[in-house]
Amino acid sequence: MVLLILLLGQSFTAYFDSSLAFIGLTRADLTFRSDYVKSDDYRFDIIDSLLKEPLVSSQFVERLHDDFCEHSPADAFVSLTDIYKFELTGQKTDIFSALEQAKELLEEAFPADAPEIMGVLEELIRFSPEPTGSIAEERAHERAYDSLTSFLRRHARQIDCENIFLAGYTILSALEGYSVGDLNLPLSRTHVEGVSGDILYYGEYDFGEFVIGDLGANIYERDFAIIIDIGGNDTYRVPGHHGFVRVIIDESGDDSYLGGEYNVACGRFGVSIVLDRQGDDLYRARSFSIGAGLFGVGVLIDESGDDRYHGDTFTQGAGCFGIGILSDLSGNDHYEGALYAQGFASTYGIGILGDANGNDRYIIRPVYLDEIRYLDHYLSMSQGFAIGFRPDLPAGIGLLFEGGGNDYYISDIFGQGAAYWYGIGAIVERGGNDNYIGYQYVQGSGTHIALGLLIDDRGDDNYVAKGVAQGCGHDLSLGFLYDRSGDDTYASFDLSQGAGNANGIGLLIDEVGDDTYAVKRSTNTQGYGDFRREFGSIGVLLDIRGDDSYTTGGDAEFWEKGTYGIGADWE
Repeated sequence: MVLLILLLGQSFTAYFDSSLAFIGLTRADLTFRSDYVKSDDYRFDIIDSLLKEPLVSSQFVERLHDDFCEHSPADAFVSLTDIYKFELTGQKTDIFSALEQAKELLEEAFPADAPEIMGVLEELIRFSPEPTGSIAEERAHERAYDSLTSFLRRHARQIDCENIFLAGYTILSALEGYSVGDLNLPLSRTHVEGVSGDILYYGEYDFGEFVIGDLGANIYERDFAIIIDIGGNDTYRVPGHHGFVRVIIDESGDDSYLGGEYNVACGRFGVSIVLDRQGDDLYRARSFSIGAGLFGVGVLIDESGDDRYHGDTFTQGAGCFGIGILSDLSGNDHYEGALYAQGFASTYGIGILGDANGNDRYIIRPVYLDEIRYLDHYLSMSQGFAIGFRPDLPAGIGLLFEGGGNDYYISDIFGQGAAYWYGIGAIVERGGNDNYIGYQYVQGSGTHIALGLLIDDRGDDNYVAKGVAQGCGHDLSLGFLYDRSGDDTYASFDLSQGAGNANGIGLLIDEVGDDTYAVKRSTNTQGYGDFRREFGSIGVLLDIRGDDSYTTGGDAEFWEKGTYGIGADWE
């Protein structure tokens, strides 16, 4: 097994092995029963592999982080579609040819009943996760839910996702090294309906209408296939996107992208890409927006500036039967959503929010009440989170990648590197003094056959949660919080800080720093593993170096909890 030698380095392995040996285990015991890992047409093969060797999941998400952050958008896109086992090939071409090729690919991708399939998918995304009310109402809710998931399982394969992703790759490849001068178009100042301000070019093509805006402050309110604006503080109020291709390229200026649903880099039955090169920009839309893919590809790339992103549901890097990407390359940015946001994925989808640097804020507003569990807490399901439509359809891969800066993450129920039902959810944070504030099912939490991870490289970080958090695996799942360095503080109430529950694996590993571990309930935290269903859960809290304090034990002490729970402070 490759496992932790690849994951953390050979010097680390001895500490981990010795800690496990203290409770009579080896790394080979950290796996899940194979009879619970059943094949599924819509589940990625990598998820099956990682459920067999769950520790390798950290290596997997960090490799995706590096591919995403160190390569061009087109090359990073290829690494994502490798997960689907798709072959994306083709020669780089000019933007006109790319748009024409993309349109042809998309025309072949959708059957006649595609709108009905999309309607069912969107209804499922909006569907209340669990019913409340009378028994009759609950049964009616279950029947409706089962009908929707059954229909989607039967019919979704009729839509050719490989063609859709190839269309997205073709356009992304054409945008590499693009410049207006390369287009060789006759530019002259004119006006066109749907644009307030002067434009320099208007043309009609098979893929749609094309305009080039001038240096003035233009307002765009028409469904053009491609808009290129060379400067000025512009406003985009284009209609929602419902198919084929849309590309917006803005060279400079403090711009505003405003819309309702299916807007601002929303690939719905198609490909929608926004590339903004300079300026302090505002992106404000509602649901299915700001880097969203629904049987499509939605990509938003902002290269510089202090930007603001506001959305509601399925936004800011969200994918379901598609790929949604939001990539911000610099600046101190503000991200705000309500549900299924900021690196979210559901069935057969990949959603990524990547921010290269800056002091950023990730906020999930309290909008959708979690009626099943609480009357005063709200569903977030965001910030590196994945969930499927249990039991019929598995989750996808939801990722939040941060390059550095002092960042704030605020959510409530489900999020911050968490997953539910055959999915992977992760945050990979490379540096800065960060604050993670959540309530439940957060901060490296896996629930119901899933893998949730939070990896923070360095900085003096604060982690605050109630429970099922901070490295907690529940019900045949991995929950992993790994902090490589810094003087960190971990505060929680119960079932957290290296806790395995209901045949789960929970790990909290802190490698270097003077750390504080505080809990309210010491019986099922800080290295706890229970025993159920004729085999055990595993919980490990491991701290290697530093002067540390604990609610349970002390510096340079070992302790056991439950059947297979170990807390180990090595220094």
